[in-house]
Amino acid sequence: MEFSESLKNFTREQAIKGMLELLPHVSEETFLKLTYLAEKIVTEDTRPVVRTVRKHLQTEGDPVKLIFHRVMTEVSPPVLKKLAKTFFIDALMESERIRDKFEKENGFRPPFTMIIDPTSRCNLNCLGCYAGKYKKGPELPFEVIDRVLSEAKDMGIRFIAMTGGEPFFYRDILKVWEKHNDLQFMVYTNGTLIDEQMAIKLHELGNVSPVISLEGFEDETDYRRGKGTFQKILNCFTYLKKQGILTGASCMVTSKNIETITSDEFIDFLIANGVFYIWYFLFVPVGKDPDVSLMPTPEQREYLRKRDEAIRKTRPIFIGDFWNDAPAVGGCIAAGRNYLHIISSGDVQPCVFVHYAVDNIKEKSLKEVLSSGFFRAIRARQPYSHNYLTPCMIIDHPEVYREVIRACKPSPTHEGAEAILTTLKEQIDEYSRKVRIIEGEIWEKEYACHN
Repeated sequence: MEFSESLKNFTREQAIKGMLELLPHVSEETFLKLTYLAEKIVTEDTRPVVRTVRKHLQTEGDPVKLIFHRVMTEVSPPVLKKLAKTFFIDALMESERIRDKFEKENGFRPPFTMIIDPTSRCNLNCLGCYAGKYKKGPELPFEVIDRVLSEAKDMGIRFIAMTGGEPFFYRDILKVWEKHNDLQFMVYTNGTLIDEQMAIKLHELGNVSPVISLEGFEDETDYRRGKGTFQKILNCFTYLKKQGILTGASCMVTSKNIETITSDEFIDFLIANGVFYIWYFLFVPVGKDPDVSLMPTPEQREYLRKRDEAIRKTRPIFIGDFWNDAPAVGGCIAAGRNYLHIISSGDVQPCVFVHYAVDNIKEKSLKEVLSSGFFRAIRARQPYSHNYLTPCMIIDHPEVYREVIRACKPSPTHEGAEAILTTLKEQIDEYSRKVRIIEGEIWEKEYACHN
């Protein structure tokens, strides 16, 4: 409390300087001091979040405190210091003010992040891949990625996700991360191209967090990704853990694997292999060989939500659920509300699952893309319902999706992208009808009464 009291007359600039001075000495004690300093930097709306984090860290046995302890003891100190600067200070704190200023001057708020596919090439051929129908030839030139990242920084975007294709296939990928070492990158990868030397390089960079995609254990993963893939992932985990890299896992939730990937056994397996966070994404029937039967049923979506809660209470690992966590972010975040997707051809999609575009980043600036009629039309309709447990316009509110496509006339970004609007229309409509009934009852019972 003495430290807290001494901060009363601190300026924001002094707070930033103080945080930077503390970074080389990151520990539980200094991190608590960082939270007090953070209150001088973040906006008024964000301060309660900082205080909540501090409360968790001060509560013995709290899962958040246990996650923090894992990060402090398992992540390499140089990587941890880089993460504290690029993510916690720059992306979570400083960027708010830059985006506030941009919004006042330009009439719209830049997203928190964006996803870039540097290449569509991949060394695997996974069943049902959402990106499996993109043309394999085009790659984003380094000069284009360099320019877009510079524009992003000017807007206050300091956290960048990358996927593909397989990002590690991109020849200049290390060059991108080296040049923009003031950004934090989260990279979705199949993990098979990360050997010991690459793990060492990622440690040297410090600003790249690999997210390894897998479907469960060996049988589930190899069935979708090819025989021997799971063993390569285990090797990848070993290399990354040895180097103390902040590593995540990405799981595509299907009707077939949902119980496996949410089981205590699987979660404990990930923790033992050095995974600090998991992203759950619902299977959406787009891309290669779309199969509606693989979509988690409405009942399974509720099962996943309950498992999220249970894991968060009992395991030292962060869980991010791309659909069930929508109440925390106010529904759909696509079309530049909080993110957008630039594919390897340069076409800019509102979302990784909306395979339509009106602009190409090779021809327009990031600001122009975010200002497009297509993106504005989607943002104007968000949220699509008062029930944030049904956040998606593709599978939860397909009538909104079709309306936007009719109004804005975007072009499909690959052959067959229109299937979800045409040949799969009746199945999607039936799915959305059922999910809105089930999630509607849950929303009224567990959420609406608290608002």
